[in-house]
Amino acid sequence: MSEAFHIISDGSCDLPMELTKEKDITVVPFYVSFEEGKYQKEMIEIGVREFYQEMVDHPDVYPKSSMPSVQDYVDAFLPFVKAGIPIICICITTKFSGSMQSALNAKAILEEEYPNAQIYVCDSTVNTVLQGIYVLEAVRLRDAGKSYQESIDRLNEIKSSGRIFFTVGNMEYLKHGGRIGKVASVAGSLLGIKPIITLKEGEIFPSGIGRSRRKTVDKNI
Repeated sequence: MSEAFHIISDGSCDLPMELTKEKDITVVPFYVSFEEGKYQKEMIEIGVREFYQEMVDHPDVYPKSSMPSVQDYVDAFLPFVKAGIPIICICITTKFSGSMQSALNAKAILEEEYPNAQIYVCDSTVNTVLQGIYVLEAVRLRDAGKSYQESIDRLNEIKSSGRIFFTVGNMEYLKHGGRIGKVASVAGSLLGIKPIITLKEGEIFPSGIGRSRRKTVDKNI
C-alpha cells in the first residue's frame, strides 16, 4: 500500500461495486430488511437494484435499515491504520443516520491502540447520488496528488454547496417515514400532488408542488 490516503464511505454513497473497486474506495455497508429480524448487507448480500425492485414488487412492505456498527468501521479502518495510511471516511448526513457516530467511535477505539493513526471522519451533509459524487471528488483530489490536509480542507469547503432536488411517485413512504403527516399524505394523494423536495446541508426542505411527475421535474430543470 503506497497511496497518500485511503477513502472510505458508508453504503449511502450508492456507488456501483465495480466503480468502488476501480477507484480503490472501501464501502462500509448498511443493513436492510424486508422481514422481521432478517438483515442483509447492502451491495454485498443484496444489490441496490434488487432492493428497489423489492419495494416495487411489495409496496405494502416497508423495509427497515440499520447503520453500520462500530465493529464494521473498526474492521474497515484497521488494515490502513496498521499500514500507516491516513483515512478520509465520508458518511451520510447525521440528520438521517448514526453512521458517522459509529465511525467516530471506531476511530476513538483505534486511536487508543494506535495513537499515530490518522482518521478523518466527515459528515457529507448529503446522501445517495450526491454523496457518491462527493466521494468521487475525494478520489479526484487523491489521484491528483493533493495532500491529506489539502483534500480535507477542499472537501469541507465544497460540501455546503451540494443540493438534491427530487420528487416521489406517491406520498406513502414520506408518511411512513414520518416526513409528512397522515392528513397531508391523504390530501396530496387525492389531489394528485407531487411534492418537490430539496436536500441541502443535511436536511430535507419542501420546495414546491406539481400536478404530475413530469411537470414537477420540469420546474427544477
